[in-house]
Amino acid sequence: MALDSQQPTGSQAVTQSLNETPPPGLLRNSNFLLLTGGQIISYLGDFIYSTTLQIWAYALVPTAASVSGIWAAQYLPYVVVGPIAGVFVDRWNRRQIMVVADLLRCFIALWPLLVPPALRLPAIYLAVFLINSLGRFFSPARSGVMQVILAQPDQPRAASILQSSFAFAVIAGPSLGAGLYFLVGPYLGTILNALSFLISALCILAMRVSPQALHPGAQRQTTGESAMRAVLTELVDGFRFVLGSRVLRVVMILLVVNWFGVGALNALDIVFISQRLHVSPELYGPMATGSGVGLLIGSLIAGALSKKLSPRSLLTGSVFLTGLGIVVFGLQVWFPLALFFCSLTGLLQGGIEVGYMALVLLCSPRTLIGRVEAVIQTSMFIASVLSIAIGGYVAQFIPVYILFIIGGWLTVLAGLLGWFGLPTRIEPIAASQASTETGPEQAAQA
Repeated sequence: MALDSQQPTGSQAVTQSLNETPPPGLLRNSNFLLLTGGQIISYLGDFIYSTTLQIWAYALVPTAASVSGIWAAQYLPYVVVGPIAGVFVDRWNRRQIMVVADLLRCFIALWPLLVPPALRLPAIYLAVFLINSLGRFFSPARSGVMQVILAQPDQPRAASILQSSFAFAVIAGPSLGAGLYFLVGPYLGTILNALSFLISALCILAMRVSPQALHPGAQRQTTGESAMRAVLTELVDGFRFVLGSRVLRVVMILLVVNWFGVGALNALDIVFISQRLHVSPELYGPMATGSGVGLLIGSLIAGALSKKLSPRSLLTGSVFLTGLGIVVFGLQVWFPLALFFCSLTGLLQGGIEVGYMALVLLCSPRTLIGRVEAVIQTSMFIASVLSIAIGGYVAQFIPVYILFIIGGWLTVLAGLLGWFGLPTRIEPIAASQASTETGPEQAAQA
């Protein structure tokens, strides 16, 4: 019997799926609307839950160390889990990763309610660590899905909408979490977060996307290699690709310098308010709210500007202007002016995530997006931790406002490095280059 010459082979089916063109326009893109709707609810649940757990931990053991443990459990997965997670995101079906991560987080979020009182605090730490570890799988998988469901011109505006959703959660989540805790205890905030993960999973399941497009690494062969060796090889491939791509290499350096400059400043905000502005630390709340409102407005503005400005201009310009804003903020001695410049700096930051995400989606093959994001985010986290450690130590000897000025100028430097380091014209990596037959060296050179 003759074979049907029109029937595609497995690798051809993958390539055809990767070349499918998403519908133009965000409002007409039902997949993006489902993804965004789920993420808005999930972001809000995250911040309600985070605030609930911090208050709960302090109520259980009223020391700063009990709350600090939550922050440690939240950020440790970036280094411990993040790099390896990127490898598996590039191996597995991205939708399945996101759904499984959400469903697991739905159950894990409830753990602190189910354990005996004596185990509550350890259960809180474990829940935070596991939820954020699963987040290291979810985040790069979401980026891979966005590459598939969005037309390239829509990607910056899509990043703007997601960033705006995050900023809204930053503003509303802590207030809702604190209010619910003092009204009914930790139960409602915890249950709402679990439900938010469930809703997100259902939204992702409802998306209609080609299975092959969501699983670009399906054809990868690892015959003859042990599983551990294959994972380590692919992890190294991710680092090599980022370092071999001029755009991604410069973006990573820009963000590392930026976070080395500003990482400590978030931890020193309360000290700055007390030392430099001579007001009560309680006013940190309005300061944080002002920054969140600025970030929300800035993200929306960045989305509008993305139609006229390139991702390169959006990222580097936002970083440069944010640095100048931090310098001016550090020189303030009057709270109302400091609040204004803090809000302005938040507004300027709106373009950073939009420009960064647009460049990552533009310049990463679909088979490598997980490792690309893991490499960059892990580098940013390490720079931030170093900044916090150095800044916390140096703040014992010099005024905190000087650290803000130094951090601001480092951020200005990061913007300049990006402006002069990134090529003026950045071509997107073609979908066909995301095929499983393209190695990281070939993609980096393209």
